[in-house]
Amino acid sequence: MLEAMRFTVKLMTATGEVLFRDLDAASEEEVRARIRAEQSFPLEIKRAAGALRRGKTLSAETLILFNQELLALLKAGIPLLQCLELLQGHGKDADLRRALEQVVDLLREGMAFSEALEQVGAFPAVYRANIVAGERSGSMSEVIARWLSFQQFAQKSRRRIMEALAYPSFLVVVIVAALAVVFNVVLPRFNDIYKDGSVDMPTATRVLLSLGTFFRETLWLQGLLLVVLAVVARWLFTTEQGRQTWERILLGIPRFGKLYRMFHSSVFARTLAVLLGGGLPVLQALEVIQRTTASARMRNRLMAVIESVRAGSSLYLALEQSKVLDPLAIEMTRVGEQSSALPEMLEHVADFFDQEVEKATAAVTSLIGPVLILFMGVMVLGLLMAVYMPLFNAGQAVQ
Repeated sequence: MLEAMRFTVKLMTATGEVLFRDLDAASEEEVRARIRAEQSFPLEIKRAAGALRRGKTLSAETLILFNQELLALLKAGIPLLQCLELLQGHGKDADLRRALEQVVDLLREGMAFSEALEQVGAFPAVYRANIVAGERSGSMSEVIARWLSFQQFAQKSRRRIMEALAYPSFLVVVIVAALAVVFNVVLPRFNDIYKDGSVDMPTATRVLLSLGTFFRETLWLQGLLLVVLAVVARWLFTTEQGRQTWERILLGIPRFGKLYRMFHSSVFARTLAVLLGGGLPVLQALEVIQRTTASARMRNRLMAVIESVRAGSSLYLALEQSKVLDPLAIEMTRVGEQSSALPEMLEHVADFFDQEVEKATAAVTSLIGPVLILFMGVMVLGLLMAVYMPLFNAGQAVQ
């Protein structure tokens, strides 16, 4: 007996509607037969990667698109279960379809939407917390709309920072590539010219030519260095200890450290505003953010905030004691807490930090570009002088 495999099928129904489905079958021929038996026509059949693994979270882009469609259906008055069934058939992302398939099955068994999302494990904790708030308040559409607005703004902010850092990153790559060519190709050739000893070489030229010879004779060492750098980079960005180390490095760099702190402060304030605006209690909202924030510094300080709030402290006092936010932001939080307009005031705090992040990003990138160009110019000038100076000296001696 053949083992069942999972296939992703793009099909056209008898009414002309194009749908996507995931089917378990022993072969592609069986899939075709089953689709045709339903009076549908298979347009494309692909072997799926397998079942969605628990712990594999859906991408931000996929989640935003799904919620845009879900929000439109909910506003049209369609029940939640029917909305999910419709989206399950029309989604192009295989992971999302498999996740929705499991969610729909759990909803049919009587489980709440938020509980089904947690059971499946493909949806991030902040999103699940918003759904909990929507279920409690009975305003699912408003909560999803608020979450969408936050996610779209966060994506825009990240894109703006990445675009600002693109040019400096390009300059760094060019400098590294230029140095590799100089030390592995250019300098060894000049060493061949000067090796007979007929030209008197300054100390700087001797050092450079020796480096060129060293690099040419140790290509294996350069390859090993690249492997080590790749391993270190993987450790820094994929492990908890590595991310904490990278965060400490960033925080210690002037301007970059301030930019990093303000960015995560903005994310914290806006996420808390969204959760509180959806009806989630302060303590539960803080716990969700503490579990999901990417900043180890923020996580550690939020633990103290949570303990203080749990002990009966007001939010602004807890934030003040733990120094999670700047004094001005904490004062704005105090005003919002006392006026019962905390979500709105936190939005203002986030807007303030966003403006500061934008200013800091512009300042950093405007400084990095000229500095890198100056470094490149000085480097090229120094190399040219060191390499060609013996030839100039020899020419003057002949004259």
